[in-house]
Amino acid sequence: MKKQTTLLTFFLSVIISLTVTAQIQLEAPKAYGQMLDVTYSETQEDVIYALTLTNHVVTSVDGGTTWGILYSDPLDHYARLKDLKLINNGAALSFNVVAEGSDYNKIIVFDLATATITQTFSPPNSFESDILIESYDISDSNNDVVLMHTTYSLLGAYTHEVFYTSNGGLNWNSIYYSVINDNVAINNVSISPEDNDKLFLMRGGSTSRELGGVFVSVDAGQTWENKIPGNTYDAIAFNPDNSDDILLGTSYGYDTHIENLYRSLDGGETWAIVPMTWTSMANDNIIAITFNPNNANEIIVLEENEMVVSSDNGTTWENYVYTTIDPETYYFGLSASYNPFVADELLITTNFYPFLTTDGGVTLEKLENPFVNATGIISAYSSADEKHIYYGMRSGYMHKDLQNDTEEGHYLQSLTQGFGSAVKVFADPVVPGRVFTGNRALNTSYINVSSAHGLEPKIIASSMFFLILEDVSTSIANPNISWISTGLELHRVDLTDMDNIIDENIAIPEWGEVITAVQVDNDAATTIFMTQGVDFYKSTDDGASWTLSNNGLEHLNARDHLILDIEQNPLNTNQLLLSSTDGIYLSENKGDSWVSISSEFTDNVAFSSVTENTIVGVTHYSDGFNVPLPIAKAKIVISTDLGSTWSEISPEMLNYPFTESSAFLFAENSVSVYLGVHDLGLIKYDIDLATLSVNSEVLYDNSIQIYPNPTPHSFSIRSAASVEAVNIYTMTGKKVKTVTQPNTAIDISNLTRGVYLIEVKTTNGTITKRLLKSN
Repeated sequence: MKKQTTLLTFFLSVIISLTVTAQIQLEAPKAYGQMLDVTYSETQEDVIYALTLTNHVVTSVDGGTTWGILYSDPLDHYARLKDLKLINNGAALSFNVVAEGSDYNKIIVFDLATATITQTFSPPNSFESDILIESYDISDSNNDVVLMHTTYSLLGAYTHEVFYTSNGGLNWNSIYYSVINDNVAINNVSISPEDNDKLFLMRGGSTSRELGGVFVSVDAGQTWENKIPGNTYDAIAFNPDNSDDILLGTSYGYDTHIENLYRSLDGGETWAIVPMTWTSMANDNIIAITFNPNNANEIIVLEENEMVVSSDNGTTWENYVYTTIDPETYYFGLSASYNPFVADELLITTNFYPFLTTDGGVTLEKLENPFVNATGIISAYSSADEKHIYYGMRSGYMHKDLQNDTEEGHYLQSLTQGFGSAVKVFADPVVPGRVFTGNRALNTSYINVSSAHGLEPKIIASSMFFLILEDVSTSIANPNISWISTGLELHRVDLTDMDNIIDENIAIPEWGEVITAVQVDNDAATTIFMTQGVDFYKSTDDGASWTLSNNGLEHLNARDHLILDIEQNPLNTNQLLLSSTDGIYLSENKGDSWVSISSEFTDNVAFSSVTENTIVGVTHYSDGFNVPLPIAKAKIVISTDLGSTWSEISPEMLNYPFTESSAFLFAENSVSVYLGVHDLGLIKYDIDLATLSVNSEVLYDNSIQIYPNPTPHSFSIRSAASVEAVNIYTMTGKKVKTVTQPNTAIDISNLTRGVYLIEVKTTNGTITKRLLKSN
């Protein structure tokens, strides 16, 4: 009774913050990593910038050997980043935040010295229902000058509208509207590097089969001239030594489309075809053109199945042709970046992988990185002898054996396949090596089981109807009996003979309601706990009959809430947890009654298997579209007193991961939380429970700036409050330097290159920032 009283005071307690020294660790295999717009720094040797497939700008300070996260979009609305550009002579990055149909669409200018956003440009027509920013350009000489190309649907037609601003977005002029231009689409836009009033619109096709040509304006879009009509265009590049020298590439087209590279030597007034032989393939379009900014004689042109390079300013060209679609070689090059410090070294971004060439394009080597496109679900198995993680990737899954430090893939699809449902995997919580998988192929759903982490799978059930693997639980008293939720069905599976599996479909109390979670009582193999919607059921006769046990859950309603998970305490089997869209509930009498111990929407929850009274929960990312899941960002909550007080690892501390899955591995006074992230692959966050404290440290705070960042030798601190001391830590938490009077630039020339945590103690509190040491 005393414990109940304590728990009921939860809502009077405060959320205690966590003193954070740990950081996320990227755990996915680098051989599968994907990045976009991979770009060399113009000013820092060995520094590279890139985009992940979702919401992160990442960087390497050692030529691509190791990687860190430079910027994480908060995902206030689901978005992805695209079109990364190095601007302002390498001092800043710009990129497009793509959030279809919302006012979250924007273009961002990110200052590299201070690692802060300095300008944001939102479309003036954000009210359109499916608005997107398709392409953009920002003037290097004046970042207030921006050209923005938007698309949206209007009366069923796909509409293109281009806007121009010369005052940082305070006012926008609509300078192109496809409705009054034969409905011709825009493929790309550009501002002349030497004249902010000179604009280029590379046009595509239209529903009337009108082919675009290139629109050129010399008066900031008030009037236009159509150059070289009768074809479609996209890629454009300006000679860094002479902005009147322009290369232009054709894009997709109709049957009259002809692939060509064009050149103008008079600022776009006249154009001539550059003599070149192309190898025909599917689309025959030029995707990117790049001059070497340090040697304009070197040019590279990327096409879908070939790279064409010149070392004599386009007098002669060498074609490197790839005749098959192979992700491990080259297909559909998207961008190229010359290393300003090493001759003949380029980074090539393709539709599949990034590549490095050190011989000007003759040979390519995949640039491996940990930013894996993770899918599916995460599951974990842990015992004194074995620890395993299973996580979704490429519609299959990876098995990571932590004890032996090995990894292998199962059901992995090629990047060129692009079809088939993702395999969901659940580790048996009792039997090591046993995994259950569910997937759908050729209009049939399958539930399988393997005794060897995925090898030699055996079919448990198959159906033309949807069987969606939702949860798995196994009896400790009888490990040969497992209970499985397949969505609308509950199965009792006898695995005594793997060649003769007995599958029994159990009658459930609410037909048509998804069984979100199932748990076999650790004390009695015939006692089963199950949730459907907002209802908790208990059976003491192996599923023959069910009793509704919602005492304490009465205010949950099916319209607004959902129970998502059941967990039993391995250290006290009378205790059960429910995670739900309405928070976390605790029972101390095996589900006979419930008490709310957290009002935070939580997807996944668990008791520590080694530390008493410790609970960890994870909220996954949700945009609120899938009702009743509310809008949420991924975060971790921890309690060491059975839910009386909580600590939080915020979304910001986790770098705003877009995740739908999590798993836990517990040790004495610690927990490793694994998240499956769509663009970071498998990430791990280690929490030392002994560091839980009311003394909060903030990882990001724009009131303090560290510059330059990256830096080769030293950095300075700009702060509104007085700086009292600075501590420098490695990413593993080791302190490597302390400065007690930081009034001048702080010398770090004796530190090795890499990512460091800079703890700044001010009169207003303590802030922690990241710093990249580049040399």
